[in-house]
Amino acid sequence: MSSMAAGTPSNAYAVKAAAVVAPFVDANLFSGLILVAHRGKPIFHEAFGLANREWMIANTPDTRFRIGSITKQFTATAIVLLAGRGKLNLADPVSTHYANAPESWCDITIHQLLTHTSGIPSYTGRPDFVSHIGRIDHTPEQILDLVRDLPLEFTPGERFSYCNSGYALLGLIVEKVSGQIYSAFLQSEIFDPLGMSNTGYDETRAILPRRAAGYERHGGKWINALFSAMSVPYAAGGLYSTADDLLRWTEALSNGKVISAGSLDEMLRDHGHGYGYGWFIVNRSDRRLHHHGGGINGFVCALDRYPDDELTVVVLSNLQHAIIPAIAERLANLHFGRHEPRASVPIDPPLLETYTGCYRLGPKYFVRVTTEAGALNIHARGQEPLRLAYAGADSFFCQVRDMQIDFQRADEGSVVALVDRERGRDFVAHRVDEALVQQIEQAPLQGADHAGAEARDFAHYAGWYRLSAYMDLEVTCDAGQIHVQATGQEKLATVYRGMRRFELVGPVTAAVTFELDGDGTVCNLILHQAGVDWRGFRLSEANRPAQ
Repeated sequence: MSSMAAGTPSNAYAVKAAAVVAPFVDANLFSGLILVAHRGKPIFHEAFGLANREWMIANTPDTRFRIGSITKQFTATAIVLLAGRGKLNLADPVSTHYANAPESWCDITIHQLLTHTSGIPSYTGRPDFVSHIGRIDHTPEQILDLVRDLPLEFTPGERFSYCNSGYALLGLIVEKVSGQIYSAFLQSEIFDPLGMSNTGYDETRAILPRRAAGYERHGGKWINALFSAMSVPYAAGGLYSTADDLLRWTEALSNGKVISAGSLDEMLRDHGHGYGYGWFIVNRSDRRLHHHGGGINGFVCALDRYPDDELTVVVLSNLQHAIIPAIAERLANLHFGRHEPRASVPIDPPLLETYTGCYRLGPKYFVRVTTEAGALNIHARGQEPLRLAYAGADSFFCQVRDMQIDFQRADEGSVVALVDRERGRDFVAHRVDEALVQQIEQAPLQGADHAGAEARDFAHYAGWYRLSAYMDLEVTCDAGQIHVQATGQEKLATVYRGMRRFELVGPVTAAVTFELDGDGTVCNLILHQAGVDWRGFRLSEANRPAQ
Protein backbone atom coordinates (compact mmCIF):
# COMPACT_ATOMS: atom_id res chain seq x y z
CA MET A 1 0.00 0.00 0.00
CA SER A 2 1.08 3.56 -0.59
CA SER A 3 1.80 5.79 2.39
CA MET A 4 -1.00 6.40 4.89
CA ALA A 5 0.02 9.82 6.12
CA ALA A 6 -2.56 10.08 8.87
CA GLY A 7 -1.08 7.17 10.81
CA THR A 8 -2.29 3.75 11.89
CA PRO A 9 -6.07 3.24 12.18
CA SER A 10 -7.06 3.24 15.85
CA ASN A 11 -10.55 1.71 15.99
CA ALA A 12 -12.27 -1.42 14.73
CA TYR A 13 -14.09 0.39 11.94
CA ALA A 14 -10.91 2.14 10.81
CA VAL A 15 -9.01 -1.14 10.59
CA LYS A 16 -11.67 -2.63 8.33
CA ALA A 17 -11.97 0.61 6.34
CA ALA A 18 -8.23 0.51 5.65
CA ALA A 19 -8.69 -3.05 4.35
CA VAL A 20 -11.45 -1.80 2.03
CA VAL A 21 -9.27 0.94 0.56
CA ALA A 22 -5.96 -0.97 0.35
CA PRO A 23 -6.77 -2.97 -2.82
CA PHE A 24 -7.72 0.21 -4.70
CA VAL A 25 -4.42 1.84 -3.74
CA ASP A 26 -2.41 -1.27 -4.59
CA ALA A 27 -4.09 -1.47 -8.01
CA ASN A 28 -3.31 2.20 -8.77
CA LEU A 29 -7.02 3.00 -8.67
CA PHE A 30 -6.86 5.51 -5.84
CA SER A 31 -4.60 8.24 -4.52
CA GLY A 32 -5.91 10.87 -2.14
CA LEU A 33 -7.74 11.45 1.10
CA ILE A 34 -10.67 9.75 2.84
CA LEU A 35 -12.68 10.85 5.85
CA VAL A 36 -15.63 8.99 7.36
CA ALA A 37 -17.43 10.70 10.23
CA HIS A 38 -20.32 9.65 12.46
CA ARG A 39 -22.23 12.36 14.29
CA GLY A 40 -19.53 14.83 13.30
CA LYS A 41 -16.64 12.77 14.72
CA PRO A 42 -14.11 11.15 12.36
CA ILE A 43 -13.98 7.36 12.61
CA PHE A 44 -11.60 6.95 9.65
CA HIS A 45 -9.29 9.63 8.32
CA GLU A 46 -6.39 8.55 6.13
CA ALA A 47 -4.28 9.92 3.29
CA PHE A 48 -2.93 7.66 0.55
CA GLY A 49 -0.41 8.08 -2.23
CA LEU A 50 1.41 11.17 -3.39
CA ALA A 51 0.34 14.79 -3.72
CA ASN A 52 3.29 15.45 -6.03
CA ARG A 53 4.95 12.58 -7.85
CA GLU A 54 7.83 14.59 -9.24
CA TRP A 55 9.00 15.48 -5.73
CA MET A 56 7.58 12.34 -4.06
CA ILE A 57 5.54 14.41 -1.58
CA ALA A 58 2.85 12.40 0.20
CA ASN A 59 -0.78 13.34 0.50
CA THR A 60 -1.71 14.39 4.03
CA PRO A 61 -5.00 15.32 5.75
CA ASP A 62 -4.09 18.97 5.02
CA THR A 63 -3.60 18.46 1.27
CA ARG A 64 -5.91 20.63 -0.80
CA PHE A 65 -7.79 19.01 -3.68
CA ARG A 66 -9.85 20.46 -6.50
CA ILE A 67 -13.44 19.42 -5.83
CA GLY A 68 -15.08 20.04 -9.21
CA SER A 69 -18.87 19.95 -9.11
CA ILE A 70 -19.12 19.79 -5.32
CA THR A 71 -18.70 23.54 -5.91
CA LYS A 72 -22.34 23.60 -7.00
CA GLN A 73 -23.70 23.26 -3.47
CA PHE A 74 -21.76 26.36 -2.43
CA THR A 75 -23.10 28.26 -5.45
CA ALA A 76 -26.61 27.13 -4.57
CA THR A 77 -26.12 28.21 -0.97
CA ALA A 78 -24.97 31.66 -2.10
CA ILE A 79 -28.19 32.03 -4.11
CA VAL A 80 -30.32 30.84 -1.19
CA LEU A 81 -28.57 33.26 1.16
CA LEU A 82 -29.30 36.17 -1.17
CA ALA A 83 -32.92 35.03 -1.46
CA GLY A 84 -33.19 34.97 2.32
CA ARG A 85 -32.05 38.59 2.41
CA GLY A 86 -34.68 39.61 -0.10
CA LYS A 87 -32.14 40.34 -2.84
CA LEU A 88 -33.77 37.89 -5.24
CA ASN A 89 -36.54 35.32 -5.48
CA LEU A 90 -35.98 31.77 -6.67
CA ALA A 91 -39.00 32.18 -8.95
CA ASP A 92 -37.43 35.22 -10.65
CA PRO A 93 -36.70 34.93 -14.38
CA VAL A 94 -32.96 35.09 -14.94
CA SER A 95 -33.43 38.24 -17.01
CA THR A 96 -34.45 40.05 -13.81
CA HIS A 97 -30.86 39.86 -12.59
CA TYR A 98 -28.94 39.30 -15.82
CA ALA A 99 -29.57 41.94 -18.44
CA ASN A 100 -27.59 40.14 -21.16
CA ALA A 101 -29.86 37.07 -21.17
CA PRO A 102 -30.91 36.16 -24.73
CA GLU A 103 -34.62 36.07 -25.48
CA SER A 104 -34.76 32.27 -25.25
CA TRP A 105 -33.56 32.44 -21.63
CA CYS A 106 -35.92 35.16 -20.44
CA ASP A 107 -38.55 32.82 -18.99
CA ILE A 108 -36.03 30.52 -17.30
CA THR A 109 -36.20 30.84 -13.51
CA ILE A 110 -33.42 30.75 -10.95
CA HIS A 111 -35.08 27.63 -9.53
CA GLN A 112 -34.68 25.91 -12.91
CA LEU A 113 -30.99 26.80 -13.02
CA LEU A 114 -30.55 25.32 -9.54
CA THR A 115 -32.32 22.08 -10.46
CA HIS A 116 -30.78 21.56 -13.94
CA THR A 117 -34.15 21.94 -15.65
CA SER A 118 -33.43 25.10 -17.65
CA GLY A 119 -32.82 23.52 -21.05
CA ILE A 120 -29.66 25.61 -21.60
CA PRO A 121 -26.92 23.51 -23.27
CA SER A 122 -23.92 22.79 -21.06
CA TYR A 123 -20.77 24.52 -22.28
CA THR A 124 -18.69 21.54 -21.14
CA GLY A 125 -20.50 19.49 -23.79
CA ARG A 126 -18.97 21.47 -26.62
CA PRO A 127 -16.93 19.18 -28.92
CA ASP A 128 -13.83 21.35 -28.50
CA PHE A 129 -14.16 21.78 -24.74
CA VAL A 130 -11.36 19.40 -23.72
CA SER A 131 -9.02 20.23 -26.60
CA HIS A 132 -9.45 24.01 -26.61
CA ILE A 133 -12.02 25.79 -24.44
CA GLY A 134 -10.98 24.28 -21.13
CA ARG A 135 -7.37 25.34 -21.58
CA ILE A 136 -7.98 29.07 -22.07
CA ASP A 137 -9.07 31.53 -19.39
CA HIS A 138 -12.60 32.90 -19.78
CA THR A 139 -14.55 35.56 -17.96
CA PRO A 140 -18.02 34.52 -16.72
CA GLU A 141 -19.57 36.44 -19.63
CA GLN A 142 -17.32 34.64 -22.11
CA ILE A 143 -18.36 31.29 -20.63
CA LEU A 144 -22.02 32.11 -21.26
CA ASP A 145 -21.16 33.36 -24.76
CA LEU A 146 -20.25 29.74 -25.59
CA VAL A 147 -23.93 28.73 -25.41
CA ARG A 148 -25.82 32.03 -25.66
CA ASP A 149 -26.75 31.59 -29.32
CA LEU A 150 -27.55 27.87 -29.14
CA PRO A 151 -31.19 26.72 -29.06
CA LEU A 152 -32.55 25.37 -25.79
CA GLU A 153 -32.45 21.59 -25.53
CA PHE A 154 -36.03 21.49 -24.23
CA THR A 155 -38.75 23.72 -22.84
CA PRO A 156 -37.61 25.02 -19.42
CA GLY A 157 -38.94 22.85 -16.61
CA GLU A 158 -39.79 19.97 -18.96
CA ARG A 159 -37.03 17.63 -17.82
CA PHE A 160 -33.64 17.30 -16.11
CA SER A 161 -30.33 17.71 -17.92
CA TYR A 162 -27.18 18.27 -15.90
CA CYS A 163 -25.95 21.70 -16.91
CA ASN A 164 -22.73 23.48 -15.99
CA SER A 165 -23.88 26.55 -17.94
CA GLY A 166 -26.76 27.01 -15.50
CA TYR A 167 -24.43 27.12 -12.52
CA ALA A 168 -22.07 29.50 -14.32
CA LEU A 169 -25.06 31.79 -14.80
CA LEU A 170 -25.93 31.42 -11.11
CA GLY A 171 -22.39 32.53 -10.23
CA LEU A 172 -22.80 35.61 -12.39
CA ILE A 173 -26.14 36.36 -10.73
CA VAL A 174 -24.42 36.16 -7.32
CA GLU A 175 -21.98 38.79 -8.56
CA LYS A 176 -24.65 41.07 -10.05
CA VAL A 177 -26.86 40.95 -6.94
CA SER A 178 -24.20 41.05 -4.22
CA GLY A 179 -21.78 43.48 -5.85
CA GLN A 180 -18.89 41.12 -5.04
CA ILE A 181 -17.01 38.74 -7.29
CA TYR A 182 -18.12 35.14 -6.84
CA SER A 183 -15.04 33.95 -4.97
CA ALA A 184 -15.08 36.92 -2.58
CA PHE A 185 -18.75 36.38 -1.73
CA LEU A 186 -18.15 32.73 -0.84
CA GLN A 187 -15.09 33.65 1.20
CA SER A 188 -16.78 36.36 3.26
CA GLU A 189 -20.22 34.74 3.62
CA ILE A 190 -19.43 31.01 3.97
CA PHE A 191 -15.78 30.02 4.28
CA ASP A 192 -14.60 32.60 6.83
CA PRO A 193 -17.65 32.38 9.12
CA LEU A 194 -17.41 28.57 9.20
CA GLY A 195 -13.64 28.50 9.72
CA MET A 196 -13.05 26.75 6.40
CA SER A 197 -9.49 28.03 6.14
CA ASN A 198 -8.45 25.39 3.58
CA THR A 199 -11.22 26.10 1.06
CA GLY A 200 -11.32 28.68 -1.70
CA TYR A 201 -11.42 29.37 -5.41
CA ASP A 202 -8.51 27.73 -7.20
CA GLU A 203 -6.79 30.45 -9.22
CA THR A 204 -4.61 28.94 -11.94
CA ARG A 205 -1.64 31.26 -11.40
CA ALA A 206 -1.85 31.58 -7.62
CA ILE A 207 0.73 29.96 -5.35
CA LEU A 208 -1.39 27.70 -3.17
CA PRO A 209 0.37 25.86 -0.33
CA ARG A 210 -0.30 22.11 -0.05
CA ARG A 211 -2.21 21.94 -3.36
CA ALA A 212 -2.16 18.43 -4.82
CA ALA A 213 -1.12 17.94 -8.43
CA GLY A 214 -3.60 16.04 -10.63
CA TYR A 215 -2.71 12.82 -12.44
CA GLU A 216 -3.97 10.19 -14.86
CA ARG A 217 -2.85 6.64 -15.61
CA HIS A 218 -2.07 5.73 -19.20
CA GLY A 219 -0.45 2.56 -20.47
CA GLY A 220 0.38 1.48 -16.94
CA LYS A 221 2.19 4.75 -16.16
CA TRP A 222 1.38 7.85 -14.14
CA ILE A 223 1.15 11.01 -16.22
CA ASN A 224 0.27 14.62 -15.49
CA ALA A 225 -3.37 15.50 -16.12
CA LEU A 226 -4.25 17.85 -18.96
CA PHE A 227 -3.99 21.53 -18.05
CA SER A 228 -7.22 23.21 -17.01
CA ALA A 229 -7.69 26.98 -16.92
CA MET A 230 -9.46 27.31 -13.58
CA SER A 231 -11.53 30.33 -14.59
CA VAL A 232 -13.49 28.01 -16.88
CA PRO A 233 -15.19 25.75 -14.28
CA TYR A 234 -16.11 28.94 -12.36
CA ALA A 235 -19.24 28.57 -10.18
CA ALA A 236 -19.90 25.08 -11.59
CA GLY A 237 -16.62 23.55 -10.40
CA GLY A 238 -13.79 25.93 -9.49
CA LEU A 239 -13.22 25.34 -5.76
CA TYR A 240 -10.57 23.47 -3.77
CA SER A 241 -10.95 22.06 -0.27
CA THR A 242 -9.88 19.42 2.24
CA ALA A 243 -11.83 16.57 3.80
CA ASP A 244 -11.83 18.32 7.20
CA ASP A 245 -13.31 21.47 5.71
CA LEU A 246 -15.99 19.53 3.82
CA LEU A 247 -16.97 17.76 7.03
CA ARG A 248 -17.11 21.13 8.78
CA TRP A 249 -19.32 22.35 5.93
CA THR A 250 -21.80 19.45 6.03
CA GLU A 251 -22.12 19.66 9.82
CA ALA A 252 -22.73 23.41 9.77
CA LEU A 253 -25.22 23.15 6.92
CA SER A 254 -27.24 20.32 8.46
CA ASN A 255 -27.22 21.98 11.89
CA GLY A 256 -28.78 25.18 10.59
CA LYS A 257 -25.67 27.36 10.88
CA VAL A 258 -25.63 28.43 7.23
CA ILE A 259 -29.19 28.90 5.99
CA SER A 260 -32.61 28.78 7.65
CA ALA A 261 -34.37 25.49 8.33
CA GLY A 262 -36.96 26.26 5.67
CA SER A 263 -34.31 27.06 3.07
CA LEU A 264 -32.40 23.91 3.99
CA ASP A 265 -35.51 21.80 3.50
CA GLU A 266 -35.95 23.33 0.05
CA MET A 267 -32.29 22.76 -0.84
CA LEU A 268 -32.37 19.12 0.22
CA ARG A 269 -35.75 18.28 -1.29
CA ASP A 270 -36.09 16.21 -4.43
CA HIS A 271 -37.59 18.61 -6.96
CA GLY A 272 -38.75 15.79 -9.19
CA HIS A 273 -35.53 14.50 -10.76
CA GLY A 274 -33.51 13.21 -7.82
CA TYR A 275 -31.87 16.63 -7.42
CA GLY A 276 -32.29 19.47 -4.95
CA TYR A 277 -30.18 22.61 -5.05
CA GLY A 278 -26.57 21.50 -5.58
CA TRP A 279 -27.22 18.04 -4.11
CA PHE A 280 -28.49 14.76 -5.52
CA ILE A 281 -31.31 13.43 -3.34
CA VAL A 282 -31.61 9.65 -3.54
CA ASN A 283 -32.14 6.45 -1.57
CA ARG A 284 -29.29 3.97 -1.41
CA SER A 285 -29.72 0.62 0.31
CA ASP A 286 -33.01 1.86 1.81
CA ARG A 287 -31.30 4.88 3.36
CA ARG A 288 -31.72 8.53 2.48
CA LEU A 289 -28.60 9.95 0.87
CA HIS A 290 -27.65 13.52 -0.04
CA HIS A 291 -24.58 13.47 -2.23
CA HIS A 292 -22.59 15.02 -5.02
CA GLY A 293 -19.50 14.07 -6.90
CA GLY A 294 -16.95 16.17 -8.72
CA GLY A 295 -14.51 15.65 -11.54
CA ILE A 296 -12.00 17.95 -13.16
CA ASN A 297 -8.73 17.27 -14.96
CA GLY A 298 -6.65 15.09 -12.63
CA PHE A 299 -9.18 15.04 -9.79
CA VAL A 300 -12.35 13.21 -8.81
CA CYS A 301 -14.23 13.30 -5.52
CA ALA A 302 -17.41 12.43 -3.64
CA LEU A 303 -19.27 13.96 -0.71
CA ASP A 304 -21.96 11.64 0.70
CA ARG A 305 -24.21 12.53 3.62
CA TYR A 306 -26.67 10.02 5.14
CA PRO A 307 -28.84 12.40 7.18
CA ASP A 308 -30.83 9.82 9.17
CA ASP A 309 -27.64 8.01 10.16
CA GLU A 310 -25.58 11.17 10.68
CA LEU A 311 -22.85 9.62 8.55
CA THR A 312 -20.60 11.63 6.23
CA VAL A 313 -18.18 10.09 3.73
CA VAL A 314 -15.64 12.32 1.96
CA VAL A 315 -13.37 10.89 -0.74
CA LEU A 316 -10.93 13.22 -2.52
CA SER A 317 -8.55 11.94 -5.17
CA ASN A 318 -5.84 13.40 -7.36
CA LEU A 319 -6.14 10.50 -9.80
CA GLN A 320 -8.66 11.33 -12.51
CA HIS A 321 -9.86 7.75 -13.01
CA ALA A 322 -10.00 6.73 -9.35
CA ILE A 323 -12.93 4.47 -8.54
CA ILE A 324 -14.56 6.89 -6.11
CA PRO A 325 -18.21 5.70 -6.03
CA ALA A 326 -17.23 2.12 -5.16
CA ILE A 327 -14.95 3.28 -2.34
CA ALA A 328 -17.50 5.67 -0.85
CA GLU A 329 -20.37 3.18 -1.02
CA ARG A 330 -18.34 0.34 0.49
CA LEU A 331 -17.17 2.52 3.37
CA ALA A 332 -20.77 3.52 4.13
CA ASN A 333 -21.99 -0.08 3.89
CA LEU A 334 -19.15 -1.15 6.15
CA HIS A 335 -20.52 1.22 8.81
CA PHE A 336 -24.05 -0.10 8.25
CA GLY A 337 -22.91 -3.71 8.56
CA ARG A 338 -23.66 -4.46 4.92
CA HIS A 339 -20.12 -4.93 3.67
CA GLU A 340 -17.20 -6.94 4.94
CA PRO A 341 -13.74 -7.03 3.31
CA ARG A 342 -13.48 -10.49 1.75
CA ALA A 343 -10.43 -12.62 2.50
CA SER A 344 -8.80 -14.95 -0.02
CA VAL A 345 -7.81 -18.58 0.58
CA PRO A 346 -4.27 -19.91 -0.03
CA ILE A 347 -3.39 -21.36 -3.42
CA ASP A 348 -0.41 -23.39 -4.62
CA PRO A 349 1.73 -21.34 -7.06
CA PRO A 350 1.83 -24.13 -9.70
CA LEU A 351 -1.99 -24.05 -9.86
CA LEU A 352 -1.90 -20.34 -10.75
CA GLU A 353 0.03 -21.08 -13.91
CA THR A 354 -2.75 -23.32 -15.23
CA TYR A 355 -5.03 -20.26 -15.58
CA THR A 356 -2.62 -17.97 -17.45
CA GLY A 357 -3.20 -17.15 -21.09
CA CYS A 358 -5.45 -15.19 -23.46
CA TYR A 359 -9.24 -15.35 -23.42
CA ARG A 360 -11.52 -13.95 -26.11
CA LEU A 361 -14.49 -11.84 -24.95
CA GLY A 362 -15.36 -10.37 -28.35
CA PRO A 363 -14.37 -10.15 -32.02
CA LYS A 364 -11.39 -7.92 -31.27
CA TYR A 365 -11.52 -7.94 -27.48
CA PHE A 366 -9.25 -10.12 -25.37
CA VAL A 367 -8.26 -10.34 -21.74
CA ARG A 368 -4.95 -11.71 -20.56
CA VAL A 369 -4.46 -13.61 -17.33
CA THR A 370 -0.97 -13.47 -15.87
CA THR A 371 0.78 -14.12 -12.57
CA GLU A 372 2.74 -11.57 -10.59
CA ALA A 373 4.08 -11.72 -7.04
CA GLY A 374 2.19 -14.91 -6.32
CA ALA A 375 -1.18 -13.62 -7.46
CA LEU A 376 -3.33 -13.83 -10.57
CA ASN A 377 -3.95 -10.65 -12.61
CA ILE A 378 -6.50 -10.07 -15.36
CA HIS A 379 -6.22 -7.16 -17.75
CA ALA A 380 -7.54 -5.92 -21.06
CA ARG A 381 -5.87 -3.67 -23.61
CA GLY A 382 -5.60 -0.09 -22.35
CA GLN A 383 -6.81 -0.91 -18.84
CA GLU A 384 -5.13 -1.33 -15.48
CA PRO A 385 -4.47 -4.95 -14.44
CA LEU A 386 -6.89 -6.17 -11.80
CA ARG A 387 -5.56 -8.49 -9.11
CA LEU A 388 -7.68 -11.54 -8.41
CA ALA A 389 -7.99 -13.24 -5.02
CA TYR A 390 -8.57 -17.01 -4.81
CA ALA A 391 -11.91 -18.27 -3.49
CA GLY A 392 -11.25 -21.98 -4.13
CA ALA A 393 -12.45 -24.49 -6.74
CA ASP A 394 -11.26 -22.57 -9.85
CA SER A 395 -13.04 -19.41 -8.62
CA PHE A 396 -11.51 -15.98 -8.06
CA PHE A 397 -12.87 -12.57 -7.05
CA CYS A 398 -11.74 -8.98 -7.43
CA GLN A 399 -11.43 -6.84 -4.31
CA VAL A 400 -11.88 -3.52 -6.14
CA ARG A 401 -14.85 -4.52 -8.24
CA ASP A 402 -17.95 -6.65 -7.79
CA MET A 403 -16.64 -9.29 -10.17
CA GLN A 404 -16.15 -13.04 -9.90
CA ILE A 405 -14.05 -15.04 -12.36
CA ASP A 406 -14.79 -18.74 -12.66
CA PHE A 407 -12.50 -20.82 -14.84
CA GLN A 408 -13.95 -23.75 -16.80
CA ARG A 409 -12.09 -26.97 -17.57
CA ALA A 410 -12.38 -29.55 -20.35
CA ASP A 411 -13.04 -33.19 -19.49
CA GLU A 412 -9.30 -33.92 -19.45
CA GLY A 413 -8.75 -31.13 -16.93
CA SER A 414 -7.25 -28.27 -18.98
CA VAL A 415 -8.60 -24.72 -18.51
CA VAL A 416 -10.54 -23.77 -21.65
CA ALA A 417 -12.64 -20.71 -20.70
CA LEU A 418 -13.47 -18.18 -18.03
CA VAL A 419 -16.79 -16.72 -16.96
CA ASP A 420 -16.79 -13.08 -15.84
CA ARG A 421 -19.76 -12.74 -13.47
CA GLU A 422 -20.74 -9.14 -12.72
CA ARG A 423 -23.73 -6.80 -12.62
CA GLY A 424 -26.09 -9.79 -12.80
CA ARG A 425 -24.65 -11.13 -16.09
CA ASP A 426 -22.21 -13.81 -17.09
CA PHE A 427 -19.68 -12.93 -19.79
CA VAL A 428 -17.98 -15.99 -21.29
CA ALA A 429 -14.47 -15.85 -22.76
CA HIS A 430 -12.84 -18.86 -24.43
CA ARG A 431 -9.11 -19.48 -24.22
CA VAL A 432 -7.23 -18.78 -27.48
CA ASP A 433 -3.69 -18.96 -28.76
CA GLU A 434 -1.53 -15.84 -28.41
CA ALA A 435 -0.58 -15.95 -32.11
CA LEU A 436 -4.26 -15.68 -33.08
CA VAL A 437 -4.67 -12.77 -30.69
CA GLN A 438 -1.78 -10.90 -32.33
CA GLN A 439 -3.18 -11.56 -35.79
CA ILE A 440 -6.67 -10.30 -34.91
CA GLU A 441 -5.54 -7.27 -32.88
CA GLN A 442 -3.25 -6.07 -35.67
CA ALA A 443 -5.78 -6.50 -38.50
CA PRO A 444 -6.93 -3.12 -39.88
CA LEU A 445 -10.44 -1.76 -39.45
CA GLN A 446 -12.67 -0.55 -42.28
CA GLY A 447 -13.08 3.20 -42.53
CA ALA A 448 -16.45 4.88 -42.01
CA ASP A 449 -16.67 5.58 -45.76
CA HIS A 450 -16.33 1.90 -46.69
CA ALA A 451 -18.88 0.54 -49.15
CA GLY A 452 -22.00 -0.66 -47.38
CA ALA A 453 -21.57 1.73 -44.47
CA GLU A 454 -25.00 3.19 -45.11
CA ALA A 455 -26.82 -0.12 -44.67
CA ARG A 456 -30.11 0.39 -42.85
CA ASP A 457 -30.25 -3.01 -41.15
CA PHE A 458 -29.29 -1.81 -37.69
CA ALA A 459 -29.92 -5.11 -35.88
CA HIS A 460 -26.31 -6.22 -36.38
CA TYR A 461 -25.11 -3.32 -34.19
CA ALA A 462 -26.94 -4.75 -31.16
CA GLY A 463 -24.75 -6.16 -28.42
CA TRP A 464 -22.62 -5.33 -25.41
CA TYR A 465 -19.57 -3.08 -25.78
CA ARG A 466 -17.01 -2.71 -22.99
CA LEU A 467 -15.71 0.86 -22.59
CA SER A 468 -13.70 0.23 -19.44
CA ALA A 469 -13.44 -2.15 -16.53
CA TYR A 470 -16.32 -0.24 -14.93
CA MET A 471 -18.65 0.65 -17.80
CA ASP A 472 -20.37 -1.25 -20.58
CA LEU A 473 -22.68 0.07 -23.28
CA GLU A 474 -25.69 -2.05 -24.16
CA VAL A 475 -26.90 -1.40 -27.71
CA THR A 476 -30.36 -2.66 -28.63
CA CYS A 477 -32.38 -2.43 -31.83
CA ASP A 478 -36.12 -2.12 -31.29
CA ALA A 479 -38.29 -1.87 -34.43
CA GLY A 480 -35.32 -0.53 -36.38
CA GLN A 481 -34.43 2.04 -33.72
CA ILE A 482 -31.01 1.93 -32.01
CA HIS A 483 -30.96 2.56 -28.25
CA VAL A 484 -27.84 2.91 -26.09
CA GLN A 485 -27.62 2.38 -22.34
CA ALA A 486 -24.48 2.82 -20.25
CA THR A 487 -23.98 0.96 -16.99
CA GLY A 488 -26.15 2.52 -14.29
CA GLN A 489 -27.69 5.09 -16.64
CA GLU A 490 -30.95 5.49 -18.49
CA LYS A 491 -31.64 3.99 -21.91
CA LEU A 492 -31.38 6.61 -24.67
CA ALA A 493 -32.72 6.66 -28.20
CA THR A 494 -30.54 7.73 -31.12
CA VAL A 495 -30.80 9.53 -34.43
CA TYR A 496 -28.90 8.07 -37.39
CA ARG A 497 -26.55 10.58 -39.05
CA GLY A 498 -24.97 8.34 -41.68
CA MET A 499 -21.63 6.55 -41.93
CA ARG A 500 -22.54 4.30 -38.96
CA ARG A 501 -22.81 7.32 -36.63
CA PHE A 502 -25.74 7.66 -34.22
CA GLU A 503 -26.37 10.72 -32.05
CA LEU A 504 -27.87 10.11 -28.61
CA VAL A 505 -31.15 11.83 -27.78
CA GLY A 506 -31.62 13.02 -24.19
CA PRO A 507 -29.65 14.59 -21.36
CA VAL A 508 -26.28 13.40 -22.71
CA THR A 509 -24.58 15.20 -25.60
CA ALA A 510 -22.82 12.29 -27.28
CA ALA A 511 -22.70 10.04 -30.32
CA VAL A 512 -21.48 6.57 -31.20
CA THR A 513 -19.81 5.37 -34.40
CA PHE A 514 -19.55 1.64 -35.09
CA GLU A 515 -16.37 0.07 -36.47
CA LEU A 516 -16.10 -2.92 -38.82
CA ASP A 517 -13.29 -5.40 -39.20
CA GLY A 518 -11.93 -6.52 -42.56
CA ASP A 519 -14.83 -8.83 -43.39
CA GLY A 520 -17.48 -6.29 -42.45
CA THR A 521 -18.31 -7.63 -38.98
CA VAL A 522 -19.20 -5.03 -36.34
CA CYS A 523 -16.39 -5.30 -33.80
CA ASN A 524 -16.19 -2.01 -31.85
CA LEU A 525 -17.82 1.34 -31.31
CA ILE A 526 -16.43 4.79 -30.61
CA LEU A 527 -18.21 6.93 -28.01
CA HIS A 528 -17.81 10.63 -28.84
CA GLN A 529 -18.46 12.80 -25.78
CA ALA A 530 -17.11 16.12 -24.44
CA GLY A 531 -14.48 16.30 -27.17
CA VAL A 532 -13.02 12.88 -26.32
CA ASP A 533 -13.35 9.55 -28.14
CA TRP A 534 -13.52 6.28 -26.21
CA ARG A 535 -13.35 2.89 -27.94
CA GLY A 536 -15.74 0.23 -26.71
CA PHE A 537 -14.87 -3.37 -27.62
CA ARG A 538 -17.76 -5.56 -28.66
CA LEU A 539 -18.36 -8.65 -26.56
CA SER A 540 -19.02 -12.00 -28.17
CA GLU A 541 -22.37 -13.13 -29.61
CA ALA A 542 -22.82 -15.45 -26.61
CA ASN A 543 -22.82 -12.35 -24.41
CA ARG A 544 -25.20 -10.38 -26.60
CA PRO A 545 -28.37 -9.09 -24.85
CA ALA A 546 -31.65 -10.80 -25.65
CA GLN A 547 -33.80 -8.97 -28.22
